[in-house]
Amino acid sequence: MAPLAQPRPKTHAAPRPFPQEIARILRFGIVGGAGTLLNALLMWGLLSLGNDLLGLNPSGHRVATAAALLAWLVCCGVNFLLNSAWTFHAWPPSWKKAQHYYFSAALALVFQLLLLNFLLFLLETNRPIETAVLNAVAVATGALLNYLLASLWVFRR
Repeated sequence: MAPLAQPRPKTHAAPRPFPQEIARILRFGIVGGAGTLLNALLMWGLLSLGNDLLGLNPSGHRVATAAALLAWLVCCGVNFLLNSAWTFHAWPPSWKKAQHYYFSAALALVFQLLLLNFLLFLLETNRPIETAVLNAVAVATGALLNYLLASLWVFRR
């Protein structure tokens, strides 16, 4: 007679977060790319209107910073909704998550504005499109900080 088989200890398969995390990073990047494009278009539009209607210098630090802040307010709300629904599957969004998202995005904004003003200091720009492009570079650079905070704090499960 064969001895009774001992039951195998239950082993849990190691979680495979990497494919899911890569997909989430790609979705975040797509949302961020769309947000960066929207931000650049809003910046260009605001700087052009300020230049044409009010005669404001589009490469002035105050003008560029004000336009970047207005564009950020709009884009941050759009990105929060898209990331909540699509990237992190945290729908419906809550006010608490929105507050956390705006706070983490504000940290990225501070970085963005510092970089934008540094680039404006280094490079001479005379046209709204040039300043909008520099801002797009600054926005894209702040995306890593934004993702880390969103992933580890705002939409943490």
